[in-house]
Amino acid sequence: MSARYSLKRDLDELEQMVERLGDYLLGDAMYLPVGVGFFRGSSRPQMTIGALLLRRRRLSHLRAKLKRADGIRLDAALAQHADLQREWTLHYEKKLGREVPMRLKVMAGFFRECSENPRDCGGAYPVEALRRTIVQEILLALDEFGYEKRDAAAAPRPADQALRRLLHAGEFIWAPPLEAVYPRATFWWLYGRPDDA
Repeated sequence: MSARYSLKRDLDELEQMVERLGDYLLGDAMYLPVGVGFFRGSSRPQMTIGALLLRRRRLSHLRAKLKRADGIRLDAALAQHADLQREWTLHYEKKLGREVPMRLKVMAGFFRECSENPRDCGGAYPVEALRRTIVQEILLALDEFGYEKRDAAAAPRPADQALRRLLHAGEFIWAPPLEAVYPRATFWWLYGRPDDA
């Protein structure tokens, strides 16, 4: 994640994701590019429910920093998201359930690569921190929406054990405005880096 954070970009991306959420929930794709015609370059976000929830948290916590018109846009996007989540609750729950193991599987590959090439760990870590943060957003949403957790709550344990061995506690790794959004007690992996970072 960049050292800079843009509320406007997050809001634009959230709106795009919410606009496509109904089709996404009814489709088979786990990742769906968003922002066609809006965002340029290869950094276009991939829509998942976890990615949407990530933006929802950040914008909700930082809403006091939004201009009035952007606050209205945020309220509309949040309301539309809530309506779609209630309308398609079984599809929503199913997508959440699929996303956790997919993200953790990719993280397992990162840990294997770190054990083989420790020097490459630090540069790749911010992406893994984002993955683990999205997994946490999903776990929190399972509670929020009263969904069955099944094995989801225990699923991150191996990744967390590997993270604790790899990380050295330190400063918050993302842009300073986001630190208030992610308390250390819940999002501890955002407060440290591997040795070589």
